[in-house]
Order: sequence, then C-alpha cells, then structure tokens
Amino acid sequence: MKKYDGQHPLLAEQVVFSGKVVIDVGCGNGDTVRWLAAQGALVTGLDQRDMLAKALAIPVVGTETYVEGGAQRLPFAAGSADVILYLASFHHVPVALMPDAMQECRRVLKEEGLAVFIEPVYRAGAYSELSSLVEDEAEAQEQARRTIRSAAAAGWRMLKEELFFMERSLADYARLLECFVDDPGRRAALQARALEITTRLAAEAGQGPVDFRYRSICRLNLLRQERSR
Repeated sequence: MKKYDGQHPLLAEQVVFSGKVVIDVGCGNGDTVRWLAAQGALVTGLDQRDMLAKALAIPVVGTETYVEGGAQRLPFAAGSADVILYLASFHHVPVALMPDAMQECRRVLKEEGLAVFIEPVYRAGAYSELSSLVEDEAEAQEQARRTIRSAAAAGWRMLKEELFFMERSLADYARLLECFVDDPGRRAALQARALEITTRLAAEAGQGPVDFRYRSICRLNLLRQERSR
C-alpha cells in the first residue's frame, strides 16, 4: 500500500488538470479547489451553504468559483466538465440517492470525462478509529463502495481501484473537528476521547501520543465515461 503526503500529490499522479473544467463535489473549506486553480484548472467547488461559508472566508485569488448544491442534483449543464472529484464526499450522499448521484455525474461529464473518488476505509487501529467518533459511517461507506463499483455495468470504465494511506496525527484530528464540529462542548469531548485512544495505541508502539501517527487508509477509484455509440 503506497503512502502519500496528502491527496494532492495523489491527484497530480492520476490526472492532468491544467486547462480542464473540474468540479469538486463536497469541497469543504476549499483547500483542493484552490490547489486545482493553481494547477491551471477552471474549477468550481460544490457544497452546502454552511461549508461554502468556510471556503468563501478565504479570499479568492485564482479562477476558482463556488456553488451551493449536492451530488444528487448537480447545478451544471450536461457535458460541461472534464473531471468531477468526490474526495471523501460520496458516502455523505443519502444511500437511496447514490444511484441518482452517479447518473448526475454521467450527465455533467463530457464523453470520456473522468470521475475520481477517494473514500475512507475503516481499519481497526487506523485513523478511522478517531474519525468514526464524529459519526459512524461504516454502512454509508460500504454502500458508496458498492455503488461506485457497480458503475462499470452502466456506461463507465473502471480505470483504477487501489488502496493507499496518508499519515495523520492528533493535531490533524483537532483540525478536522474545527472544520466539522461546531459545538465547543462536543468538540472538547471528542478531543479527550481521541487523546485516550491515541495514548493507548502510542504506548503499544513505544511512542508518546503527540508523536504517534495513524494510517489514514483510503480507496481510490478512477472511472471514465465511455464514449456513446
């Protein structure tokens, strides 16, 4: 399993973004949108209003734009995007609407356009020990995996599926909570529980909790929309 320093080096290996029309579905605070703009992409970040407020709090300095919306109803014209990204976001689509989200992806992508999915994978002792404290997403993640895999029978070609990992620390978890947990009391409780878990795992590895690094295991799926016949 290959290690990456973050999602951006992985994405740069998979896709040439310069000059491409790109949509980042579930863009969060806009980190990847800004990175894509720096690569020369014409990029739009899509998310719910509360998350877009966090992205828009950072001044726009490139070609990036932001639009409110969801994966199951993309507010874009048919055949308008070269690449659509779902970076740890597809499992947040309501399970019953995941097939609709895949159809929307097909509608908006150009022929032979690319859909890139990066989804978390639960492993005991991995970073998912902490991320699952915020919300148990195991069932949604499994349904997302099945939906993505089944796309190969519906006009897609699966170009790649592979596991990889990034290293994450307690400090990374604190930043995650700052982004996704607004209630200070709950945030403090989650941090305390994360420290307890990390202290135990770090002791087993002969380390302190601050120095301990988790493996954040993810699955990459790269799909291409097949040309119409």
